[in-house]
Amino acid sequence: MQPTIISLFLLLLVAGATTSCDKDEPDGKSIFVDPAEEKTEFDFWLDRHYTEPYNIRFEYRMPDRETHFNYWVSPPPVDKSIEVAKLIKYSTLDAMAELMSDQKDPLLFAKSYFPRVLYLVGSFEISSTGNTVLASAENGLQINVLGVKFFDREKDSERIAGTMLHEFMHILDGTYPVPSDYDTITQSDYVGDKYAQSGNDYMELGFVSKYARSSPAEDIAETGGRLISMSEEEWEAMLSSIESADGRAKIEKKRSILIAWLRDDFGVDVAKWSDIYLRRLSELGDIDWTNLED
Repeated sequence: MQPTIISLFLLLLVAGATTSCDKDEPDGKSIFVDPAEEKTEFDFWLDRHYTEPYNIRFEYRMPDRETHFNYWVSPPPVDKSIEVAKLIKYSTLDAMAELMSDQKDPLLFAKSYFPRVLYLVGSFEISSTGNTVLASAENGLQINVLGVKFFDREKDSERIAGTMLHEFMHILDGTYPVPSDYDTITQSDYVGDKYAQSGNDYMELGFVSKYARSSPAEDIAETGGRLISMSEEEWEAMLSSIESADGRAKIEKKRSILIAWLRDDFGVDVAKWSDIYLRRLSELGDIDWTNLED
């Protein structure tokens, strides 16, 4: 009788397991509820102005997966995130579309090269050594915009817009690198992380900023950003202030290389872009910073 009892027991066990499996079939609802799934009016605005036209994810909720854990950071307030979103759209994305308005698809330049993610952080990233990070670009796919909770549109709009230019130059350089001749112009004067302790004679050495001395890549981003953010008159005033003929010649050579690079590799008219950018900065007062119905 023992084999029969064992067989009956196994039959009941299998039947029970089958019944349990039937009851445990998933109903399609995740037990992990993402609070970001419920869209707000701002999310729909971002869909219309970032996601649908450019395939850009504008991330303002600061999910942990995107955070640098070696920094103390905090999320940005929604009202400040809205202002930054409107600023970047008007001064950067809309400016690029206007720049390429004579093309079949004026949005193609931004769609092709602008990063897929804009990631906002409320605080600035401050490391254990006290270094403060204002923004960063990651692998050409993401730009991190920091210090958003401190954003004052009267004081900080030009800084944020300029940061977009700086980081975008990094991305363009990573896509089609600037000719290597650029790196040799001031090759012996790059100082890495010691740039902060270097003197204020950077222009005499052939750099547009102290930070440009940190590396050729930062030099390109700093100089390239200023090609757009500075008027011709501002460039001439800066160059005229340099006492060293060699320093001025080095900056002018860098400028010429970058203008040709942007023209030949990306079809960009630097002078036109600069005019559009500067005009749009002067028009920021006309933006409705809170309207999400446009």
